[in-house]
Amino acid sequence: MEIVEKGMSRRHTFFTTDKTPHQDRPNFISAIPKQIQVFDKVIHGWIVTTEEPVIDKIIPLSESMQTRTSLLDPE
Repeated sequence: MEIVEKGMSRRHTFFTTDKTPHQDRPNFISAIPKQIQVFDKVIHGWIVTTEEPVIDKIIPLSESMQTRTSLLDPE
C-alpha cells in the first residue's frame, strides 16, 4: 500500500501579550497591536498570524472502513 501525502499550510491567528517568541520564527506572518478588555481590565497585546505546514494524508476507502481509522488519520 502506498501512502500519498501532499504539503499544505494553515494560518493561525491568535492574541498574545508577547510577540517576541513568535516573530523570531520562520513561520511568522504578521503582528498587529491590539488592546482588549477582560473583566474591566485593559490588556495590551498583539494579534499574531503564523503559518504552519500541514500534511494531508489521503486515506483509501478500504482503510476508512476499518473501525480504528483514528489511528490512521494524522490529524
